[in-house]
Amino acid sequence: METSGSVLTVALGSRGHCIELIINNEFNHAQSLMPAVASAFEQSTIRAEDLDIVACSAGPGSFTGLRIGMATAKGIVMGASCHLKVLPTLDLLAAGREDWPGAVVPIIDARKKRVYTTAFQNGQRIRDYQDIALDKFLGPLTKEFAILATGPNADLAEGYNRVTIDRLAGYGRGAAMITAARNAYEKNGPDPLNTGPVYLRPSDAEIGLSIRI
Repeated sequence: METSGSVLTVALGSRGHCIELIINNEFNHAQSLMPAVASAFEQSTIRAEDLDIVACSAGPGSFTGLRIGMATAKGIVMGASCHLKVLPTLDLLAAGREDWPGAVVPIIDARKKRVYTTAFQNGQRIRDYQDIALDKFLGPLTKEFAILATGPNADLAEGYNRVTIDRLAGYGRGAAMITAARNAYEKNGPDPLNTGPVYLRPSDAEIGLSIRI
């Protein structure tokens, strides 16, 4: 389940087959996520009790979206007695683009004229996760690599030199997400149920509280 942005993705896979639902619901994940999960099961022969792994995005991204996705994933894990795997959102957004000859840069609009981003080359992360102005990040990177900008807000990189926009960004990624979850599970095992979202900045509510204090 990828719930970090306005586009909700739910994918269900088994033995190389994948059912994927993509809903551009403008952050109405609380209303859309469970019906999407139920629909994926209805379109398959898989039942909840058959699940081995439930994976969700860890962040960065929408604070509310991440909490909804993670709470739902944990609920399914507890009900189905299976394993939880929490994956960095930016890694998920770059999944399936490992063959790009330069650097793959997933982009999430963080508002306030900043983005959440990083960079990958041949499937390996080559920059830290950052909350940064896009020009400050892309400027130096384009001097080293041809860039594929991907993710839900890839179009923010439109017009930059040596940058190609992934027009399918955020879509058709279910199989890549499932593969990434399986690989992460086989490498590091399951995540504990007390795992929380990854934030690169405090929420507005946290900022407001610190100001009042």
